[in-house]
Amino acid sequence: MTPTSSERRRSREGRRRTVRIVAQQSVYRTATISLLVASLAAILLFAAWRVWRQDRPTVAPQRTLRDVQLRWKCEGGHYFYESGQSEPRACPRCGRPAYPVETFECDKHGPFEVAVRFTKGPDGRAHVSELRLESGVGGKGEWVFAEDGLRCPRCGAILHRQELDPLRNFPGRSGKDRSTP
Repeated sequence: MTPTSSERRRSREGRRRTVRIVAQQSVYRTATISLLVASLAAILLFAAWRVWRQDRPTVAPQRTLRDVQLRWKCEGGHYFYESGQSEPRACPRCGRPAYPVETFECDKHGPFEVAVRFTKGPDGRAHVSELRLESGVGGKGEWVFAEDGLRCPRCGAILHRQELDPLRNFPGRSGKDRSTP
């Protein structure tokens, strides 16, 4: 049986709808361009993120005066350890006002005990504001501003805060040279 004209037309239309085979070189070029565009977009997004992100400095947790155990001495001469505060503390034995005590030293005459007062600064943190030299039993010196410093009652030299170095009594080891085991 010979095909009719309508069947011939259908067969030609069917052939027109067949898939066109693209050259292999064109496929590689399209894939390469797509990969480059995606990479460029990723780089631009990363650069935009780096430029517009808000860098907030990481702040280490700060210790407050209440986090530190201080050595206190009352006006009656009793010592005790309690957490720090900016106001005087009542002595647990006699009830008299007590202040934190630090050790300052003169190069010629050795260590002296110094009472310390704290005040809260504008930032809300406690700062050393006043110092008082403990001179003998019952004898208290005058409060002096911390910025003015203290002087030795014997020779008038400036007193420096004594650095407590746990290695200072070991032979051959000084606090300045801690690199050796």
